[in-house]
Amino acid sequence: MLTPATGAVAAPAPVSSPLSSPAPVGKPAPRNQAAAPTSPKATQQSREKELVAKLAKAGTEAEAADIRSELEALRTKPLRPTTMLLLRRATRELSEQKPADAIEDLGAALALQSDAAVLWRLRAQAKLAGGDTDGAVSDLGIAVQHDADDAVNWETLTAVEEARSDGPAAFRAWQRAMELDPKLPGAETRLEKLRLKAFGQPT
Repeated sequence: MLTPATGAVAAPAPVSSPLSSPAPVGKPAPRNQAAAPTSPKATQQSREKELVAKLAKAGTEAEAADIRSELEALRTKPLRPTTMLLLRRATRELSEQKPADAIEDLGAALALQSDAAVLWRLRAQAKLAGGDTDGAVSDLGIAVQHDADDAVNWETLTAVEEARSDGPAAFRAWQRAMELDPKLPGAETRLEKLRLKAFGQPT
């Protein structure tokens, strides 16, 4: 019969599996544990929220204009090169009074990136320029679903509802635009004009 040799190393005690034995509740994480990296999309969304809040509290029109520019740049940043090419072409076509061509190019852009709220808003503007107010309202509905804090969505909706002769809807849309961007040029004057169109002269 074989006997263990004197001085032999004892077998190690069994190690419990973390899957079978729950970790102690409330145990602090190691100090050197790295935090989970923040995704670029989350970083952009956080910056957009910050800028939206700043725009609502801007002290001057110049400050508001700078914030608007940065917001628009952020909103177009996720667009891929092909989408941006279509967007630039559509913008040029709109400036040349060719809304039908712009609508076609923006439709192609949306086929590539339908989750980009800015594209729905821009196509709504093109449809408004082409006289398709119902189509513009439909596109703006999707734009607002994706980005309800974009003041330009509400500015555009104001113009569309005015074209549809819906005074109360135009008034409400402009109120929302002013909540998001109080320093819009001529905001108070336009609000009063819209109020008169919607509800008439107060008695």
